[in-house]
Amino acid sequence: MTDARADLPYSGELYRKGLHMIALLLPAAVVVLGKPEVLYGLVPLALFALALDYWRSRNHWLNRFIDRTFGWMMRRRERPAVGDPPAFNGATWVVTSMAVLTILFPVDVAVVAFCIFMVGDAAAALVGRRFGRTEWGRKGCTVEGSAAFFAAGLLTAFLIAAPGIGIAPFSSTWAALILATTAAMILEATPLPLNDNIAAPLGTALVLLAAASLGI
Repeated sequence: MTDARADLPYSGELYRKGLHMIALLLPAAVVVLGKPEVLYGLVPLALFALALDYWRSRNHWLNRFIDRTFGWMMRRRERPAVGDPPAFNGATWVVTSMAVLTILFPVDVAVVAFCIFMVGDAAAALVGRRFGRTEWGRKGCTVEGSAAFFAAGLLTAFLIAAPGIGIAPFSSTWAALILATTAAMILEATPLPLNDNIAAPLGTALVLLAAASLGI
């Protein structure tokens, strides 16, 4: 996310995107442990996170606890008052995104799509907030941030799954990885009704599948 709104200081953004990097342990676990084994833990974790965000908008004690503990790195829209409609925070969307990808797609597609977005989104937010000048796409997105997304996302894709150099036990073509990263960058900057932590990785995964089916 490249939103530079003042409700979250840059230090909070740094910690927030640090969690994106920690979230890379999820696809690593899928590769090492296997899809079924990880889903036994990942699906309950995603459901718990969704339920927690729902109930915090209904329970004063839970709302205060989450706000005091994590509010310093949450955006204003993620901090509902009790009685407001539920608001799901970025961490909840990230865990849910990995769960959905793992359920719907082959391991190689899910892992690459998730990693491209997580690393690219972190780069876009940090570079966009510090150096972004030229706005485009949805509110808060910048050309500079999206360029950082593409560079970081593509490097990540190559390191994971490029033929001959990828560290994963699977590979994709150079062209497919470039197309997937381009799709992720565009989706991250496009105003969509669905949260970008879900929409962009899903779209990226679909591009990878389409590229494979077309022999690209």
